[in-house]
Amino acid sequence: MKITSKWMLWFMLVALYAAIFGGLVYYNMFKFVFDKKLQNEMVEMVRFRAPRLVAALAARPKGAATFAEADIMKSWKINDDRIKDLIYLNYDGSVRWHENTKFLGMSYSDFNNTVGFPTNAVVYAINGRTPKAIMAEEGNTYDMAIPLLAKDAVAGVVNVTVSREGAKALIHSAMVRYCIGVFFMILLIGGVLYLFMLLKILRPLAGLKDAVDAVSLNTLTLTYTPRSDEIGDVAKSVDSMLAKIREDIKGMQDVEIMSLEKERKWWKTILAVTVPKGSRALVVDENNNILYTNFELNSKKEGPVHLLDIFDGRQQNIIQVVGEALENPTKVLRGTVENKNVQCLVKAVQLPDDAGKNRMILVLEPEK
Repeated sequence: MKITSKWMLWFMLVALYAAIFGGLVYYNMFKFVFDKKLQNEMVEMVRFRAPRLVAALAARPKGAATFAEADIMKSWKINDDRIKDLIYLNYDGSVRWHENTKFLGMSYSDFNNTVGFPTNAVVYAINGRTPKAIMAEEGNTYDMAIPLLAKDAVAGVVNVTVSREGAKALIHSAMVRYCIGVFFMILLIGGVLYLFMLLKILRPLAGLKDAVDAVSLNTLTLTYTPRSDEIGDVAKSVDSMLAKIREDIKGMQDVEIMSLEKERKWWKTILAVTVPKGSRALVVDENNNILYTNFELNSKKEGPVHLLDIFDGRQQNIIQVVGEALENPTKVLRGTVENKNVQCLVKAVQLPDDAGKNRMILVLEPEK
């Protein structure tokens, strides 16, 4: 897997993790905000009418609601479609107003046994003297109990069953917007990240790769535009390595040249002693290139002189002698050859392999 795929995979995993974690955080935050807004609106609705209700409760602590109280309850039920059910209770929990008149005056326990309250919100509100909201019907409604206080004493309770559909719709809408925003944010950040990688990492690396591929043994030079970043440091290291290789190769070549010069001097001494006067001797290497002669070569060729440059391919005798000498090391092979219109006896011997250096000696003696 290439670096681009790895980076993008890690980015997507991190972005997905952040999006899910953020989604959970935002969902709970939206839920808290919109549910709290719904509860506060219900509490404010009751508190706005609380003075009139408390006054009526003080005048008649028990019994059914007055016409004014009943009108208030009906107006709440009619004007706010979020209210699913509404019960108006006296301080002792008995029903003061209900949509169904048969429940009027019924005690808390009897009503709870007959119809049933969704939760114990009324009890908590009376005991705590503060509004209480408890989620009911699998999260679809809130059972809210809002106490009506008269000199820090509970004079009555308004029990409202309010729907969460509006709050849930707002939460859903907010989460949809959150998901859309996260999607475009990931695209934006991912695009910027990929563009950065393309311009600052991928293309420079591709250029460095092409520069390295273009390096040849003839030059051993890296052609690359200098950079001040980490990729530029890698290019400098590669260039420095190539410079060391050039130095090592140059040193090896110098050593080889010195070794050849010493070998030529050695062959000059040996051939001067062993080869008869008037005979010509040649020393060839493993590639049949002329390494040393005891006579001057009149060759205008640049670089190594091959054995066939002296003896053309039509002289099969010397080619045969050289081939047999290669197949029979240390054995002296003989033949005849014509050199400068002079018939010569040729002797060839393949010397033993000495540290990877294969040498053959050819001696040409004019026939008497």
